[in-house]
Amino acid sequence: MNNSKKIGILLYPRFSEYELSVLLSVLKQGGIQTIYIGLDHEVVVGEAGLPCVPETTISEVDVPTLDGVVLPGVDDFEHLVDHNELSNFIKKVDKQKRIIAAISSAPYFLSMCGIMGDKKYTTGLTREQREYLGTFDERNYIDLPVVVDDYIVTARGSAFIDFAFKLGDLLQLEYNKAWYNLDLNQAAVSSKTRKLCSLKDFTL
Repeated sequence: MNNSKKIGILLYPRFSEYELSVLLSVLKQGGIQTIYIGLDHEVVVGEAGLPCVPETTISEVDVPTLDGVVLPGVDDFEHLVDHNELSNFIKKVDKQKRIIAAISSAPYFLSMCGIMGDKKYTTGLTREQREYLGTFDERNYIDLPVVVDDYIVTARGSAFIDFAFKLGDLLQLEYNKAWYNLDLNQAAVSSKTRKLCSLKDFTL
């Protein structure tokens, strides 16, 4: 399936690899082109130790060519607090009204650069952490695994599967949710088994 849409995947030190796992598969199924964007051209090492080489940087990428960006969570993001270049990049994406999907601690980056306004959101950060950071509006926090408000998608880290589905649906992609859902997989296997048993009974 050919798809002209392109999604930027942000890479920064200690990003969470597993939070991207299902999402990247959904984008692949949907035929979406992905481009990996670093803060610079240095190799980026995720929290589990996976080394990744960015294809471009936040200062070089042509933002209008993107249909959205994904910001994975970070287990320790002290090195990204008040990061001016990252803030400017997110503001450019927001100005274009492109999809911005942030999971786990990454919604902090959206609040850090002031693009949230009165949009509803969720995050993996606790209330105490949000209050300490001082950039979140608690009136707009929603206690749900995933929240979609217009073109902004936020999620808790544990909701990485639903996060991927919400982004896939927002992009109107064709993909198979049963690949990632144990209950749906079991139902599909049970249905196939029943059909095989029925066929066996018939041929006997």
